[in-house]
Amino acid sequence: MAVIAFCGASGGPGTTTTALTALLTWPLPGGRRVVLAECDPDGGSVAAGYLESRVFGDHGLHHLQIADRRGHLEEVFWQQLLNLSEPEAEANRLLLPGLASPAQAAGLHQTWPRLAQLFRDLEQRESGYDILVDLGRSGAAGAASALARSADLTAIVVRTTLRAVHAAKPRVEALRAALQLHGRDSSRIGLVVIGEGPYRARDVAEQLQLPIFAELPFDEKAARVLTHGGDGGRGFAGAPLMRKGAEMARTLQALAVQEHLRLHAPAELRPSTVLRRLTKGAAHDTAR
Repeated sequence: MAVIAFCGASGGPGTTTTALTALLTWPLPGGRRVVLAECDPDGGSVAAGYLESRVFGDHGLHHLQIADRRGHLEEVFWQQLLNLSEPEAEANRLLLPGLASPAQAAGLHQTWPRLAQLFRDLEQRESGYDILVDLGRSGAAGAASALARSADLTAIVVRTTLRAVHAAKPRVEALRAALQLHGRDSSRIGLVVIGEGPYRARDVAEQLQLPIFAELPFDEKAARVLTHGGDGGRGFAGAPLMRKGAEMARTLQALAVQEHLRLHAPAELRPSTVLRRLTKGAAHDTAR
């Protein structure tokens, strides 16, 4: 099992859209399952957007606050998941809907770290699950940052614009500092670059001093389906965003598994970090 966090900064980078794309395209061989947990302190948007408020019943992150106080966090976590799989398919793409209001985040102050611990515990026991965590624009700071610190990988979503890079830079520095403060390896941070703007992905990576995990196109038509709902028509699965999203999902899953294995290997046997592997790969491609 892998735990991957997605976060962004101001300027509308598309963090939730990227995380939802990952959920819908995540590779699930051999009965694997994937969960997207909307943990944005500013509130969730998938239920009202992609699902067009068609959710029946009351599910969501806000229920975990009371469950945590009563010592039933894990039990209630599974009860709050919604099935986003294809009709008549096995329930293998699951969603934990986010907060209905930012005001609810205050009550989760002590729950965020315990939710991060729950994901780490599940990682040890539930080998058939991967968990994606949507932290939105502000979740990588404050109490919710425990989810970013504990993830196998943290993907920072940024567009190829000067405004986006400027907004992302202090977030990256703060996350690096938080990881180091808690004795965590900052090499697990990388970028998902959305190609909207005049700059190249490698220019953004150089400015932020981070490796590129994946690149996504600026595909407004497909992104609107993910943010506002609708079936997208027959060609939705083959839209540029979904095709590149599937590549991103495969890459992130493979990198997270490698990072998990690296961190749990004896120190003398540990392979190189994600950053070094990606840097070596880029150097190899340049040499060719």
